[in-house]
Amino acid sequence: MSAASRLPAIAGTLSLGALIAAITSLPSVRNYLARYLGATITKNMWRIAAVAFALINLKNLPGFWHIRVLRGIIYQLYLQPTPQQPKHLFAPLITSSRNSLYDCDYNLHKSNSTYFADLDVARAHTVGCLIRTGLARLNRGDEEGLATQTKTTKGKYFVALGAVSCFFQRQIEPLQEFEIYTRVLSWDRKWLYLVSHIVKKGVIKPESYVLQPWKKSKRRPGEVKKDDEDLTKHIFATSVSRYVFKKGRLTINPEVVLERSRLLPPRPAGVSLPPREETSSEATPAETATVTPAVSGGLTSPETMATEVSSKLGDFAAHQKPEEADDSWTWDDMEKERLRGLKLAVHFDRLGAVHNELKADEVLGQYGDYW
Repeated sequence: MSAASRLPAIAGTLSLGALIAAITSLPSVRNYLARYLGATITKNMWRIAAVAFALINLKNLPGFWHIRVLRGIIYQLYLQPTPQQPKHLFAPLITSSRNSLYDCDYNLHKSNSTYFADLDVARAHTVGCLIRTGLARLNRGDEEGLATQTKTTKGKYFVALGAVSCFFQRQIEPLQEFEIYTRVLSWDRKWLYLVSHIVKKGVIKPESYVLQPWKKSKRRPGEVKKDDEDLTKHIFATSVSRYVFKKGRLTINPEVVLERSRLLPPRPAGVSLPPREETSSEATPAETATVTPAVSGGLTSPETMATEVSSKLGDFAAHQKPEEADDSWTWDDMEKERLRGLKLAVHFDRLGAVHNELKADEVLGQYGDYW
């Protein structure tokens, strides 16, 4: 809803707040409240209101964002009791929150800028879960199979956020609860891509919780088909982000970290890091799944790149072995899902070319933030 159409609601809310404040400041009203609530409560009414407002907006208090993010990282790195299995690499991790009053803009719904603070918390949990053993092993010297340049480069292994986008679908009302489903979308030789879906709380009921096996599904038998029909109708917004792994100034292939985190199936003989290269005409499906990753400043268009990925994905599907009865998660299964996600990720990655669109010859004006 536009700001103009919401002006009556905004004016009405402000008028109601001013009316309540004016009424409670009248001596007769305060004496009436003191008779039933006690003199101490009415004397400190404004303090109580301030504390109540702070509690409603707890996540927006100074420094609390750091607590939320660090809590997610520390828990996933050091306190998470259940190891993640390779077959759950692409499974989402859920974080939940609420749209506080402080998060709302003049349209009386969640402000666009506040989505990113909640997404930071969701990604802190997800990335912490993904790297909790990988980076630790690499920093302890587990560099077997890595290039000599990587081993000799000085510095610690670390992860950094490279880009974030957010696509808004539906508004989130004041004090409305929501959940963020964040998972691995894909990766190439440089970037690890994550996708986050912000959805209405409680409408999606998972069948199981991999890292929390003690939690039971809230699904009822009759709800399974309903939940599987169309989940997009519950989405408020969708975000795509990319992370890069570094050692000093050297970029580390994300697959190296994922392998050290024991999140990948056994690598078939002769299969290199992405992009895969065909070693012979009799290469295995995983070997033939060659992908050219998105590289900033490259000349390949996103359409051409997506076509290449689609072609390789088609070749991969044509050579894939029939499913076996044991429902095991193989390298071919993992590579097929990675390629499927990469078809979308290459478009996002190419948006880095907008860095070349800065124009500074003629400007419209220059204005301060406050005056």
